[in-house]
Amino acid sequence: MNKLLPALIGFRFSSSGRKTMMSGFISRASGIGVAIGVIAVLVGLSAMNGFERELRYRVLGVIPAAEIYPAEGEYILNASEKAAILEGSPAVEAASPEIVINGLVSYNGIYKGVQVRAVNPDQELRVLRLSPFIREGSFLESGSGDPGAESGDKKSGIVLGSRIARKLGVKIGDNVDFMTAGHNTAGTRSKNGPEAPASAPFRVAGILEIGGQLDAAVAFMDITAARKILGLSEDSANNIAYRTANIFEAGTECLEGARYLADRTSASSLYVRSWMSVQGRLYNDIQMIRSILYLALFLVISVACFNIVSSLIMAINDKRSEVAILLSMGYSRMAVIQTFAVQGAISGCAGAAAGIALGIPAAIYLSEIVSGLESLFGFHVLNQNVYFIGFVPTEFHWRDAAAVAGIAVFMSFAATVIPAVMASGIRPARELSGK
Repeated sequence: MNKLLPALIGFRFSSSGRKTMMSGFISRASGIGVAIGVIAVLVGLSAMNGFERELRYRVLGVIPAAEIYPAEGEYILNASEKAAILEGSPAVEAASPEIVINGLVSYNGIYKGVQVRAVNPDQELRVLRLSPFIREGSFLESGSGDPGAESGDKKSGIVLGSRIARKLGVKIGDNVDFMTAGHNTAGTRSKNGPEAPASAPFRVAGILEIGGQLDAAVAFMDITAARKILGLSEDSANNIAYRTANIFEAGTECLEGARYLADRTSASSLYVRSWMSVQGRLYNDIQMIRSILYLALFLVISVACFNIVSSLIMAINDKRSEVAILLSMGYSRMAVIQTFAVQGAISGCAGAAAGIALGIPAAIYLSEIVSGLESLFGFHVLNQNVYFIGFVPTEFHWRDAAAVAGIAVFMSFAATVIPAVMASGIRPARELSGK
């Protein structure tokens, strides 16, 4: 017997015009259900890919992948030397000393709390990707690094987040005051209570626009100016920021880098943390939603497969006499199973194909589609004051389309097994005798 004969007969049965109205409706409904499930999951997965890309590009552009910092009340001495040693680790791509300061920026009587990262501009740009987010000005290209200079052209520069700049009403070249808790001359935090606040004027050298809450909290200044404000010795820092080889394995690789440094220096009481402990919930949420989408795909297609089972059982009842004739002519019972498996799977495969054909363009142009709907109806899907971005990102991956289509087709074939086995049990003599 021709091996393609079951497939040809299954296709013939599927395209036959002798279907009941209910059987045809259920068959079409099952295909539509599979298509809707495939479209929804493709769009959702592409959105999650987009969020992951923006997390890597935006949030991790201004937050180090990992940091080493000392015990409370201490500073890291010879920080540049330790950063150079740290770069020798295979898990570390670049490292830079930093001083992280919490304080206030003021302008014309308006105050805004900020977290300032005092950095070496040349080294820091190897650790973070800040340049693409400089909306105005430049990254700390200003002055002599003296925060107390009288001349505005010589004052050390500060880079402010865009929302900080808007609240203060400042622009490039304006002079602002930065205040922070004072430190003693030894450069350690006082254990007997806070010292008198330290204050210094700075010139706005640049405005940083990342998106979301970071624009309202982050600022950058030169590390030399920070040392002068805090009275710290040269080449001291309160943490060393570094970039790991694999950003999404930072939790493991940051420990490898810290062990590498500890084995080669006498530093004690140093702690290490990765971005996963600070912003990792965003990444974990994205992965959780991705898993939920696959679960949703399974559930939606499962419902559609119940329709496939129903339509196939009705089709078998319509074709009992034809099956009996085929069996009496030597058609094997395994061939009957294959025939109805093909017939039932056609609806699922057609639905999967339609879902892929419509889902891929929807996934690729999701950002434009959502933006158009926002403009049309006057609403915003993502509030930039709450989320780290104010738009719906998208990034289509062909492997997602292959996985979704494969799952849909497999479940469509699986749904045909029981009805097809039932069809193979038809007895030709009973059916053809009319009893």
